[in-house]
Amino acid sequence: MNWKRLGIGIVILAVLGGAGFWGYTQFLAPDAEEPAEAVDVNAVSVDTGVDLVAAEGVVLPLADANLSFQTGGQLVEVLVEEGDDVDAGTPLLKLDSIDQEIAVTQAQAAVTQAQANIETAESGLLAAQTGLEAAQIGVTSAQAQLALTQAGPTAAQIALSEKSVAAADAVITQAAGSRDAAVEEASSAEVSAAQAQLQAAQAQYDAALKSYQPILQSDKPDDDVREQAQLQLNAALANLQSAQANLDEVLAGAKAGERTAAAAGVQVAVNQRDAAQAQLDLLLTGAKPEQIAIAEAGVTQAEAAVTEAELRLASAETAVEQANAALTEAEAALAAAQSALEKRTLTAPFAGTVASIPVKVGQVVSPGVPVLMMADMTGWQIETTDLTELSVVTIEKGFDVDVTIDAFPGETFSGQVTDISSVSDLVRGDVTYVVTVALDNNVDAPLRWGMTAFITIDSGQS
Repeated sequence: MNWKRLGIGIVILAVLGGAGFWGYTQFLAPDAEEPAEAVDVNAVSVDTGVDLVAAEGVVLPLADANLSFQTGGQLVEVLVEEGDDVDAGTPLLKLDSIDQEIAVTQAQAAVTQAQANIETAESGLLAAQTGLEAAQIGVTSAQAQLALTQAGPTAAQIALSEKSVAAADAVITQAAGSRDAAVEEASSAEVSAAQAQLQAAQAQYDAALKSYQPILQSDKPDDDVREQAQLQLNAALANLQSAQANLDEVLAGAKAGERTAAAAGVQVAVNQRDAAQAQLDLLLTGAKPEQIAIAEAGVTQAEAAVTEAELRLASAETAVEQANAALTEAEAALAAAQSALEKRTLTAPFAGTVASIPVKVGQVVSPGVPVLMMADMTGWQIETTDLTELSVVTIEKGFDVDVTIDAFPGETFSGQVTDISSVSDLVRGDVTYVVTVALDNNVDAPLRWGMTAFITIDSGQS
């Protein structure tokens, strides 16, 4: 190595380095900073430097929904067409519902049967309650009878029984008198009167026969005169026959049936008197041991009847409870069946316009798969797609907004901020928030769902 040349190179580099440092310090280096002033941190204000907020967005209807069935099945009916305006609750699509309709019919029948069972059970309960009341009354009556039997007859009972015997004797006397009158011969006055009546009737008949017989036998009188004469003669004959029958009855006295009835009346009265006398004798004799035993047995039987009636009542109450539980279960089953049937029909959740129907009749759809899209297009709103976190903090709900839409160059629409999302989205690495702007109702432009929009907001609004 040539040490001389190496030394010369080092010297040259040193000279060049010194010259470069001198030039930097003279011409390029910044001035020395002065010491910073003390700052009151409580007086610091944040200024983002943003006065006018701008963002892109998309045109959306006031409300929209992708509708789907909760259950699967075959589509049997499409009740609307795309573009139709519908009210909330309007049926839109229907699935096959034969099985569900059968289930509802069966459930309704079960409810009807359960209601009938309740009526039957309640009737049984009422009967059991009535039976228990009757059994309890029976115990009270049997106990009273036992007490009376053990105590013996009272003076009032004896007096009443004696009056019954006396009354029965009086009835016998009256019946005997009726019997004697029935069998007594007719009086001479009655016979004379009957004979006189017969003689008068005979004389009347003879006179009529003498007067009218020539008329009846003549060929000259007309038919009316002949008929009148015959009627008068017949009347006189009937009167004669009646008088003869009356005389025969008076002479014969009472009929055999009347005499038999009169005699039977006497016997009935005697039997009643004997029964009254036997009751009086029983009272005067007093209660016998066997009578007391019978009364005690009556109390025992009545108490047993109460126990049995209580068991029937408990059983009837259980039957009513079971019938009510069965009705509740049947009604729940009916409600479930009706709900399942209702779910076979898709209805509009709000008033709006049918946007699209991606299914056809006959197609089998699965639960949760969208089958119809609808929207409320009576108004429009804008949702931003790229409003960043730096801008969102400068705006508030109610701020006025200017909106331009690519499809309508040169036109500016107005609106207001109605919602600011609380949750962020990450868009191309930026933290963004969705801001919703409701367009004024006086927008006449034919806006369409999904059009590109651009919003401008003056953040200085208060």
